[in-house]
Amino acid sequence: MNESSRCRRRFLLAGSRAAVATALLARLPGLHAEQRRPDTSETVVGLAFDPSAQAVYKASERAVHRSDDGGRVWSRVGLPKTLGEPTLASIAVATAAPASKPALYVAGHGAGVLRSDDGGGTWVERNDGLPGTDVAALTTHADRPDTVYAYMKAHGIYRSEDAGRHWRLMDAGPRGGITAFVHSNMPGSMQSGWFFAGGAQGVRRAMDCFCGWRDAGELNRAIRAVAYDPRRPSEIYAAAKTELLVSRDGGETWSGIDAPGPAIAALTVTPRGKVYVASEDGGLYVRDAAAASWKQLDA
Repeated sequence: MNESSRCRRRFLLAGSRAAVATALLARLPGLHAEQRRPDTSETVVGLAFDPSAQAVYKASERAVHRSDDGGRVWSRVGLPKTLGEPTLASIAVATAAPASKPALYVAGHGAGVLRSDDGGGTWVERNDGLPGTDVAALTTHADRPDTVYAYMKAHGIYRSEDAGRHWRLMDAGPRGGITAFVHSNMPGSMQSGWFFAGGAQGVRRAMDCFCGWRDAGELNRAIRAVAYDPRRPSEIYAAAKTELLVSRDGGETWSGIDAPGPAIAALTVTPRGKVYVASEDGGLYVRDAAAASWKQLDA
């Protein structure tokens, strides 16, 4: 066998091995082969962080990706094929119950609410009590693993206290609707915490007794994403286009902080104070609590 034939044989063998490896990865439940860069052709709609697995989840309109190394390498998380082609709108990780893994939720238009207890390997639909499957925003309770909230336009905010098995309409929601909202265990509530909701009018807040909504500061601009720092529940973050804003007094006053640059689509804060920001084009940025600058990840 001449040198040219040997090179061709090595090339074919390498290609065959790569194909086998890809096929094996594709058979894993809920996951597709790892890739360096998820498809960025669709707008990012949400970020979530699982502290038990130290995993970052990023949802676009059509897909969910997971990273186990802080956002450098990603795997696609499969969604139920029975859904057809829903448009995702939110992703959230529930507070972990003792001796259990935290649940992962996604919600959207045509999807309703989906829950996974194995990191996206398998899903169950949780829509009993909802008036349809068009969910515009979803968040989980800061302390209670089984309490989840879903917002539906023209209907309002629904609450489930049994991990999404049953839902009950609680409130019409703030005027102007909700683009994204979060539940914080900030002190001072008549019950167990506060909602901070971003929308076309800025940020609005309410105690989780649903005792009325009011403006959280006077931002007077459309807010795309909101998050809070679990270490300091009164520290709230909000994103408006390329602006990143923070309130350290529960929404009374706001100030601008250094932002990564591109238009911001989603953000989340980890229990250790890391801030993750996703841009509309799929870029991911992270900043440690003590860092003065952002690091762009291969996302």
